Amino acid sequence: MGVSIFDRLVSKETGEKERKPIHPTPYRRMFSELDMTGGELKEGYPEESKTVDAFIRVLKEASRARYKEAINGELRPMKAEARFFLSEDRMSAYACLFPPENGGEKLTLEEFLGDMRYEGIQYGILQEKIEREFGLGYFRIFPVARGKAPLAGEDGKVTELLQRRKNMCLEIQNGSQVDFEEDAQLQPIRKGTVICLIRPPKPGMDGMDVTGNPLPCPEAIAAYVPQGKNTVIGRGGQALTADADGILYIEDDRFCIHEQKIIDGDLNHFQGTLQISGSLYIGGNVDGGVVIEATGEVVINGKMGQARITSTGGTIRVQKGVYGTEGKTFLTAAYQAQAPVMEHAEIDAGTSVIAETISDSVIRCGGTVYVMNGRGMIVNSLIQAEDSILCLRAGNLAGGRSRFSVGYPLDIPESWDRMKAELTATQSTLDMLWKSITRLRKKGLHMSDSEKSLLEQLVEQRDLYVEKRETLAAELRVVNKVLEKKSKGRVRCEKIYPFLDVQIGKFTIEIMEVEENCNIRVEGNRMLLK
Repeated sequence: MGVSIFDRLVSKETGEKERKPIHPTPYRRMFSELDMTGGELKEGYPEESKTVDAFIRVLKEASRARYKEAINGELRPMKAEARFFLSEDRMSAYACLFPPENGGEKLTLEEFLGDMRYEGIQYGILQEKIEREFGLGYFRIFPVARGKAPLAGEDGKVTELLQRRKNMCLEIQNGSQVDFEEDAQLQPIRKGTVICLIRPPKPGMDGMDVTGNPLPCPEAIAAYVPQGKNTVIGRGGQALTADADGILYIEDDRFCIHEQKIIDGDLNHFQGTLQISGSLYIGGNVDGGVVIEATGEVVINGKMGQARITSTGGTIRVQKGVYGTEGKTFLTAAYQAQAPVMEHAEIDAGTSVIAETISDSVIRCGGTVYVMNGRGMIVNSLIQAEDSILCLRAGNLAGGRSRFSVGYPLDIPESWDRMKAELTATQSTLDMLWKSITRLRKKGLHMSDSEKSLLEQLVEQRDLYVEKRETLAAELRVVNKVLEKKSKGRVRCEKIYPFLDVQIGKFTIEIMEVEENCNIRVEGNRMLLK
């Protein structure tokens, strides 16, 4: 290293033989030098300002003490000295060189490096920086080591590709209404379909401070994978996939699959009966005389034409309507039947029927028929409901006739009508038999053998018909008792066009004029229209 600018040699002229020692460097001048070089350093490393300021304070104290020692006594020689400083987090180390005083020895680079090592600075040594700064003089503050911060890894991540729907099977919307503008709240899925992409955690790298102490990196956390029933982690742990055909739904914050049969497109060429154990989802239309029997829900995302569809344990929903053919379109649901349009169809539902338009159809329902959305119209249809019928309109301007029967088990009104008609026919037959028997008996002894044989046959038939009449009368009395019980059944309709026949128990009414805001019900022994 060259001679310090503070260690000047003074000679009067060529040939002077004495070197006169200069006074030690004043510490105020040292302070000025330290402030100047510290300011330059902070400009280059603004994030290290606090560390540099702290080092400057330490250096000033050391300068003051060194100055006092240098001027004490006989101005003893003082060797050049290196001072070191660590940042609070030990990720940076700085150094500063004090010059020799009173003709003291200079500090070599090897000695500087040794001092640094003895101070415990042993990692991240800035060798080139040190060699360059070492030859630039004294009172310069410069970095000598940099630690390596731990490199954080990446936590795992799950990207969901499909929606979180709660329904695993068809559910009634709002109890009595269905928005057919929206798709059925079901999400069919095929086995092998990717539900979520999984990014495994990526480990980080440990760091180390300038003293050689390791700095562990935070442990990367694996992402929560919402794996539920009938799903599996595949593709080397990078995907959650479906393990069965069915309906995708969310339960307890996990993707699950309700296993069921799925038909993607139209179904119109199947021969025989398609029997499904469980639920069935059909993505297209059903037509062509197809026969389907399922034990669970049946969802048809298209239209239904000529077909016979039965659900022995669930609900049937036809998303785009039933457009049938008389005598060739049948729909039977253990619970609910849903379709925006029901035309030329025979429909049986265990709990309720929900539609926007019913026309030219026969509906039998174990609960309530709701036709309250859209047109809300029932036209030219026979509807029987054990509870009630609710609609916006019955009939239309063109006329036609509908018949509503409400308030009793489905078989009771039919049985009552049938028994009355059969009893009338039986009595008529008995009357004819009595006339024939009476005419033959008037002949007395003049009857021929053939007439006697005929009389015996007529008497035998009369006795059979009397027995039948008594049986029918007894059955009719039982039905009458049921019909005489008070019924809560009613027909509510905002507007009725001619003609509509309404039966509630033994009471009937024929509406032959336009009526509005009707609430047809039985109170006491009469039927009320409003």
